[in-house]
Formats: sequence, C-alpha cells, structure tokens
Amino acid sequence: MSEITRAVVIVGVVAFALGATGLWVAYRARRRRSSIGTESLRPWPAVVLFTSTDCDACDPVRSIVSSSAPGDVVREIVYQGSADAFRSAGVGRVPSLVVIDGQGRAVGVHEGQVTSGQIEKALRRAGLR
Repeated sequence: MSEITRAVVIVGVVAFALGATGLWVAYRARRRRSSIGTESLRPWPAVVLFTSTDCDACDPVRSIVSSSAPGDVVREIVYQGSADAFRSAGVGRVPSLVVIDGQGRAVGVHEGQVTSGQIEKALRRAGLR
C-alpha cells in the first residue's frame, strides 16, 4: 500500500470516528432530555437546579446559573427534604440543571459541571433569550 493510500485510509477512519462520536453524543443528549419528567416542575418555562446540601460541586453551578438565567424562572430543589421531586423528575445526580420551555419540554439537561455557554444555549432553546 502506498503512503498516499495509507494516509487517505487513516484520514477516512478518523473522519468516520469523529462523525460517529458526534452522532452518539447528540443521541445521548436527546435521550437524556426526553427522560426528564417536567410535569412536577411547573410552572414553565423554568430553569431548575437540583442540588444537595453536601455537594461541593453545586456552588459553582449555582453561581453560573444565577448570573446567566433570568431570576424569575430559576428554582433550586435540594435533595434533603425533596427526594420525591428528584424521583418524579427522573434526576439521579447532583448538580443537575434542567431548562424547560413554555410547553414543558426539557430543552437542556446537564449533569455535573455546566458552563455559561451551555446554559445560554439551553436558554435560547427555551425562548428565554
């Protein structure tokens, strides 16, 4: 096999792998959004932050949410005392952020750390920007 053929094959394999990875990430994000039960999280639209009192990672996310999202739609649900709210929404990890549009669709679901860019994108999808 010539060097040029080998290079073309390698570039093709890498391009295929990157494309497949992108599709997998998009599929998982869509699946995660559809698994969230938003009925118990009314009123909509809403930016709901799921936290816990012993969660060190929750403070930075709380700070980013408070500086990025409109205050009138932001709610925080703390696990201690609200475990039922976590179960009914289908949330199993803290911090978790759920952005819900006016029709009750979860348009942004983020588990763990979240960036202001990710929040802005979800807010635009929800029509809050």
